[in-house]
Formats: sequence, structure tokens, C-alpha cells
Amino acid sequence: MSLVSRALRAFVVVAEELHFGRAAVRLNLSQPPLSQLIRQFEAQVGTELFVRSTRSVKLTKAGEVLLLRARRLLDEDEAAVHAARRAGSGDAGRLAVGFVSTAAYQVLPRVLAKYRAEYPDVELVLENALTSELTEQLMANTIDLAIFRRLPRAVEPDLVFERVHREKMILALPPGHPLTRYERVPMARLDGQDVVGFKREASSYFNAVQTRLFRDHNVRPHIVYESVLPTLLALVEGGMGVALVPESAATLRINGVEYRPLTGQQNAFDVDLYCARRPDNVNPTAEAFARILRGSKKGSSAGSEAKTK
Repeated sequence: MSLVSRALRAFVVVAEELHFGRAAVRLNLSQPPLSQLIRQFEAQVGTELFVRSTRSVKLTKAGEVLLLRARRLLDEDEAAVHAARRAGSGDAGRLAVGFVSTAAYQVLPRVLAKYRAEYPDVELVLENALTSELTEQLMANTIDLAIFRRLPRAVEPDLVFERVHREKMILALPPGHPLTRYERVPMARLDGQDVVGFKREASSYFNAVQTRLFRDHNVRPHIVYESVLPTLLALVEGGMGVALVPESAATLRINGVEYRPLTGQQNAFDVDLYCARRPDNVNPTAEAFARILRGSKKGSSAGSEAKTK
């Protein structure tokens, strides 16, 4: 506390008690240093603030005016300290979160609900974009963290990654399709099937996943159209073909599309979401959000994975 703030606080207590002895007790001081502090403060202000006698202490007119202002100043100081403390702990401030569309199917809604309940005073800014765009924004420091997919063997900048969600790729089929008779559809059964695929430019991650699954299982599908979620499911419902989709996408169209798990090579169908941050990001609101993300993990059989490139 600065000398002025200390003197101002002492002045207010003396003004409230109108007794140096009682004020000294409240301030945890002995009376002589308190009297000296008030004298120094009056000299700094340039006028007497108290009328002292052997029997009483009273405020001067200048003291009455100062008391009103002093209380307001002390309240503002306490509010400023409190606001800074809350911002430092992540209870207040601003947080910019980027995310890919598929993060909004399951992960983001439950995390946002919990975060807003715990940190209602944080200004939350959300940015929906492609992984490449979110990576650029992270590097430019315009967002604090991002939830996105990671392309295998992609060249990535210096970021800290933590897996926050794992799910399976499943098969979306039109009602009545011959493959709906299977409880679990073997990947080999997709050979020669009409397939609605992922467009590479707009959904590079899932385009790469479907390409790998077809290649590794020696499947040659007939790609009739390429699109992105959720349009892709509308095309499946319209009978254009089947599609490989993340299981969280099954919440988008409960009626009109049937879903089946796939069988094939072990762990071939796992797809992950990652939380990415700059290693030098010290925004405490970001750490609070990342903590809630960690606690919300579902379907991850291998546990968390943290990596710094």
C-alpha cells in the first residue's frame, strides 16, 4: 500500500471513530505513529482535517469534504484490486476460443455449459473455422486456444497439444439400405458401394481419414458426391449413398438416417479432437477452460496425451 493510500485509510478510520485511541486499535497501530501520520497527511493536503481538543476530535469542513471523496477512492481501490485478483485467477477477463464444426456436436456444448456456470463474468468469444485457419489465429495470438483435428504427418508450428476427445468413425446409411442388416458392418462390404465422401478442400481431416480407411482395407468405393457435415448426412438420407462419419454426427439426424459401427483393422476407426495453445499463452482464463475440457473427456481409452512440438 502506498503512503498516500495508507494515510487516506488512516484518515477515514479516525474520521469514523473521532477518537485516535479507538482508530489506532482498528488500524493495529499505536496512537503516536497514527497521530504523526495524520499530521503528515494534513501537511500534504495543505489544510487541517481535524479540530482536536483534550476532550474531543471533530472534522473540519475540509475534512468533511475529503471524507466523502476518500471513501469513494478507497472503494474504487478495493474494487480494482479485487478485479485484478479475479482476472489473475481466471474468474474474470476475456477468453477467445476457436473450434472446428465437429467439436460443436458433443464436446463444446457440455464444456461451454460448465464453463459459463463456473465463470459467468468472463467475456467469451467463439470462432468457428477450419483447422488451418485456427492454427494461423493461434500463432497470431488472436485466439487463446483452439479445439480441432490434427492431420497425420502434418507440419505443425510450435503449439502445445492435448487430446480432449476420442470417438469412432461409423457408417451412415439410408433407411432400408442392404447394409442395415448388419449390426456391425465390415469395411470390406463397402467395396463398390455408392459413397458420399468428404470434400478435401473443406474437410481435409475427414477426407484423409476416409482415404486411409479405404486404402488400408482394400476398398474401392464409388464416390458419387463430396460434401461436408451436416450436408453430407442430408445426401445420405436422400439415398445418394452411404458415408463414413464421426459417431458424434449421429446426433445431427436421428430420423431418416441409420447408423452402424464398422469392423476392420484394430483401432483403425479412432478419430481425435485436440486442444491447442501457444506455449507462451499465460491467460489464466485459458487454463481454466482447458481444465474443464480435460474433465469432460469421453470415449478416450488411452487417456490424455500432451505434447509440445
